[in-house]
Amino acid sequence: MFLQSALILTLTTLTLGAQGRPRLERPRREGFERPSMPRRERIVRELHEIRARKLQQSLGLPEEKARAIADRWTKFDQESMSSRAQMLQLRQQMNTTLMGPGSEDDKNRKLQPVVEQLSGLRQQQQDARKRFEEDIQGSLTPAQQGRFILLVDEFQKSLLEAIQEQRKDK
Repeated sequence: MFLQSALILTLTTLTLGAQGRPRLERPRREGFERPSMPRRERIVRELHEIRARKLQQSLGLPEEKARAIADRWTKFDQESMSSRAQMLQLRQQMNTTLMGPGSEDDKNRKLQPVVEQLSGLRQQQQDARKRFEEDIQGSLTPAQQGRFILLVDEFQKSLLEAIQEQRKDK
């Protein structure tokens, strides 16, 4: 619940700031230049900090190790971003074709390569996640590995819920 609240607060703060609405000023941390950072970079940095804290708390890791894992997590996000965007585009293309005019045979012919490409991208995403988890789990005890798997799932779920909540507010 804390994680979801922190994500909602972070996304709300960033969105309100981007909309030019007034907000309460918080003391700035040394070396953390929010105003000059692009919005996406601020979000990535906030997520990194939240992840590092959560890794320390949940897995009992020293700060340096938690930050290293958060760095790898950020790298995974960046690697995955392109294929997620492609998958979204393919889903939209698929939907347009399915909802558009044409016979079932025409739609089948048009969609076959799209479905194959989407399937390939999904497999790439699964492989990338497996590599990500294997990279991290090699340096953790079995109990920490279990906690890490649950933490990643919980974090992804909370992040999606926070994004959906943010979209509802717009």
